[in-house]
Amino acid sequence: MAEGELLLEVRAEEIPARMLGPASRELATRLFEQLVALALTPDEVEVGFTPRRLWLVLTGLPACEKDRETIEIGPPASAAFDAAGAPTAAAAGFARKVGVEVADLRRRIFTKADVARSGVKAEGERVYVERVVRGRDTREVLATLIPRTLAELGWAKTMRWGSGTGPWVRPVHGVVALFDGEIVPFELFGVAAGRTTAGHPTLSPERFDVHSAADWRGRLGALGIVPEPEVRRERLVAGMRERAAAAGGRLVEDGALLDKLAAICEIPGVLEGSFDEALLELPREVLRTSLADHQSALVVERPDGRLAPVFLTVMDRPDDPAGRVRAGNEWVVAARLADAAFFWKKDRSAPLDAGVERLEGLSFHEKLGHYGSKRSRLAALAHDWIEATKLDEAEAEQLRRSLRLLKVDLTTEMVREFTSLQGVMGGIYAREDGEPDAVWQAIYDQYQPAGAEDPLPRSQVGRLAALADRADTLVGFFGLGQIPTGSKDPYGLRRAALGVVRLLLEGEIELGLEQVTRTAYRHHVVLKLGEEECWSKLKPFFEDRVRYLMGLRGLAQDEIEAGLGASGSPPLERLPALERLIRAIHDVRDRPEFLSVVLSFKRLNNILKDAADGSVPAEPDSSKLGSAAEQALVDARRALDSELAAARSAGDPGRSLEAIGRFAEPLDRFFVEVLVMDPDPEVRRQRLALLAAVRRSIAAVADLSAVVVDKAELRARA
Repeated sequence: MAEGELLLEVRAEEIPARMLGPASRELATRLFEQLVALALTPDEVEVGFTPRRLWLVLTGLPACEKDRETIEIGPPASAAFDAAGAPTAAAAGFARKVGVEVADLRRRIFTKADVARSGVKAEGERVYVERVVRGRDTREVLATLIPRTLAELGWAKTMRWGSGTGPWVRPVHGVVALFDGEIVPFELFGVAAGRTTAGHPTLSPERFDVHSAADWRGRLGALGIVPEPEVRRERLVAGMRERAAAAGGRLVEDGALLDKLAAICEIPGVLEGSFDEALLELPREVLRTSLADHQSALVVERPDGRLAPVFLTVMDRPDDPAGRVRAGNEWVVAARLADAAFFWKKDRSAPLDAGVERLEGLSFHEKLGHYGSKRSRLAALAHDWIEATKLDEAEAEQLRRSLRLLKVDLTTEMVREFTSLQGVMGGIYAREDGEPDAVWQAIYDQYQPAGAEDPLPRSQVGRLAALADRADTLVGFFGLGQIPTGSKDPYGLRRAALGVVRLLLEGEIELGLEQVTRTAYRHHVVLKLGEEECWSKLKPFFEDRVRYLMGLRGLAQDEIEAGLGASGSPPLERLPALERLIRAIHDVRDRPEFLSVVLSFKRLNNILKDAADGSVPAEPDSSKLGSAAEQALVDARRALDSELAAARSAGDPGRSLEAIGRFAEPLDRFFVEVLVMDPDPEVRRQRLALLAAVRRSIAAVADLSAVVVDKAELRARA
């Protein structure tokens, strides 16, 4: 047994798979943080789960808390002792309260710092007692921490049982809590902690005692139970790949489904089943979704890319000698796939276009109308964007056709059954109807990108269709004032905004965010917010998505803020240019000349902020700037403006920043040789006007005041 070892296992009725991972991580984090706060930091933390167990093992825990010295502060010395130095009733009462003799009381003058640190009510001479508080045994500490931590876990849903026990995720059946082999004494929802656990509820329900984490693992392992979810997953994947190879194909892996399968079993046994080969006529996406949704099963792909009539899942047992588990699963799969075949046949009895009119009976939102209204708005958006995006006539017609059919699959039987196939089924049905590739692919890809790393729609037509859909949704809900707050986002607007940003950033679409937003707004009929207010709410929302995305791409927050703060052309109107600028700032930020300009920019910003009284001219009068340093800065600023204009025309932000870096020398010289706040009001005004002009030139490229500079590091480099 490892020294300082805690073994904790909570056995309960089956816990939903989606809750197990978050709960186990929360348990480990909460308990670890509380132990660290008590100076009982473990060396190692291991946590895991099965459907019916939540467990944790800590090693290297100290045997007890450290002793600590405390000070008990009593009444003022003048009240504790009389003029002759004899103790008073106040001294006797304080001594009795803290459990010492009066002779043990000491005197000390307490300062203001002592008052702040020790909570003394007033400074001055007071009586006090110093004591050493012995540290509690770790087992005693754990007896308090563990039940409290378990009871406070933030389950998504909880329940009560028996005579009102709980609330917790599921009824608790047993608790093992051992510290160095000794039981940690506590109760959890009326169940006393001990050393007794049990095996699989149907295959090995017998109870048995364990004495350490190694003993616990060994006894469970002998019963075929694998406590560690990552080990169960590895064994499942290995077993499924082996079965798939034996069936003449390869496993089509689904990471999320494999995680679920590992969470719903204690014994990672692989079940192989088959279905009627005639059902392979169904689209691949339908087969995979039906098997995954209804039977938590994966499919096998043949070498030629077609699926095999085989499915693989988990059976929470080592084998199935009588074949009953396989037969039951095959019976369910046959029924489910027969349903899918029925939906396919019914949907295919008419072309997709025949369902357009049904969109008027399908509500999008009570205040935004039905999907028929949304289709009309998307068609109007397409009309607005066709010329701006320079689509040729063929592409324009494909975009119009795509948007007409975009949401029709929401009315189909297949999507009513498998909502995750919306968009996908519309694309498949359109392909079966003989629609052009650009059309059916646009429908198929309409919900891409779903996240920060998902692929974009395959064609320009598809990207514009996806953009129009998201823009209409965002403007509609923001226009109604239904803006996400905190973690609440019931309509997925953050995901939609991230999709818009990625489409404009990576999709080679010559549109800006404000342009997209305003054109979408003008096709909504009844919105609570006006156009300007709607954009004022959406702009920071989009900026947050830009920050998030750029951060994922390895760019620092101050670099992102510097790019977003540029005062030249609105950054959100040219997202690809914005990313190039932020990356250019990232590349030059450590160069000494650039850092020097950043510091000078911050300085002139502060000077101008303090002098912002409205008396500074719009442009400096160079004839009134007589010193060499002033004239050098005037000339350098003219040269800078010329270089920045050339760099802007070339679309090269790196060149702009290099030009700004070369501006360091005249700017530094100005601050060394020139007193900006000259006693002469006119001289002061002209010098401030020159600095304001310099700020405008630089700020048009980037807000350098946002760039964080480590001055100590800068001095060290110098």
